[in-house]
Amino acid sequence: MKTHVGIKRHRIHFSAPKKRNPLRYLLISFILLLVFATPAFTLSPVPASMLTRLVFSNGIAVKPDNYDEIKDKVTIIKNLEYPSNYKDNLVDLYIPNQTEAPTPIVIWIHGGAFVGGDKSDIEIYATSLAAEGIAVACINYRRAPEAKYPAPLIQTAEAYIWLKDIANTYSIDINRIILAGDSAGAHIAAQLAAVQTNSTYAVELELEQVIPQDSIKAVLLFCGPFEIAKMDEISSPAINFFMNCTAWAYFGQKNWQETFEHKATIANHITGDFPPAFITDGNTFSFEEHGMALAKALEENAVPAEVYFIPPETETAPHEYQFIMNTPAAQESFEKVIAFVKEYTG
Repeated sequence: MKTHVGIKRHRIHFSAPKKRNPLRYLLISFILLLVFATPAFTLSPVPASMLTRLVFSNGIAVKPDNYDEIKDKVTIIKNLEYPSNYKDNLVDLYIPNQTEAPTPIVIWIHGGAFVGGDKSDIEIYATSLAAEGIAVACINYRRAPEAKYPAPLIQTAEAYIWLKDIANTYSIDINRIILAGDSAGAHIAAQLAAVQTNSTYAVELELEQVIPQDSIKAVLLFCGPFEIAKMDEISSPAINFFMNCTAWAYFGQKNWQETFEHKATIANHITGDFPPAFITDGNTFSFEEHGMALAKALEENAVPAEVYFIPPETETAPHEYQFIMNTPAAQESFEKVIAFVKEYTG
C-alpha cells in the first residue's frame, strides 16, 4: 500500500568539505569572463556552456575512509558502448562480486547543468552502491549544445535496451530498475520516469514508453532542478545568468521558458503510477526548494517517497553534497539510500 511523503529534516554535524564547490568557481570565472566577453555570452549559449563544462570537469567527489575495502567488493567495467544514434554512448558498469542471484540495477544519469559532467563523476558513489549488492550502470550521453533536448532521455532509453540484452552476462535483474541522477541528471531521470508512467505525457513529448512501468522500482533524485522555469533562481544574478544560458543550450531556444516551462516541470506530470522516490539536496547554491515542491506533488498523488534535507541552521551542505563521502551528511544520506533501494527492490 502506498504511503504519503513526509518532509522530515535531520539535524546533523556537517564539516565543511575541503574540496572546491563548483558553483563558487563558476561564479568567479563567470564574473571575470563577463567583463571581457559580454557580447559572446548574449549572442550564443556556447561560451557559457563551454565554461560550465570546464568548471564541472573535475567533479567534487571524495572517497569514504574505507574506500579500498569497498572497492575490493566490486568489479568495474568501463567504457562499454551501447547502441545509439548519438555520440558519447558509453557506459561504466559496477557489479557486486559476491551475489547468489541477479541483482537490481541502478541506471545513473550524471549531472553537469546539461552541458558538462561525466559518468566518471559517479565512480566513488557507484562503487559504494555496488559493494552493497546493487549493480550500477553510469551512462554518458551527448551533452548540450552539441545535442538538444530530449537527447539524454532518448539515450537513457537506448541504454536500458542495451542493458536488457546483456543482463544475463552480468547477472543483472532487468526487471528491478532504479532510475537515478544528480543535478541535471536528476531532472532527466525524473522526467524519464514520468514519461514511462504517464502515457499522455509521453505523447506530448513524442517519446516512446520503452521501460515497462512495473520494472521501475524506484528513483533516486539528488540535487535536481525539477521546476525547470525556476532553475535560474539561486540567489545569485551571475549564476542565474549562467543557468539560463545552459537551459538555452539544452532546449535550443533562447526564450526556452515559452515552449518548455510546462513540459519540463516534473511536478506537472506526476501520476499515481510514478515510482517511489528518494529526494535529497544540499542547502547552499542548490535546488532544495525544487525537491520539496516535487515531494509535495508526490504526496498529492499518493506516491511513496522519502526526503532528506539538511537544515541550514545546522550546517552548510553544498550542491552535490552526497558525493563528499567522508562527511556525516553524505554518510547518513547513503545509509538511507541503501535502505530505500532494498525496501523497494525486495
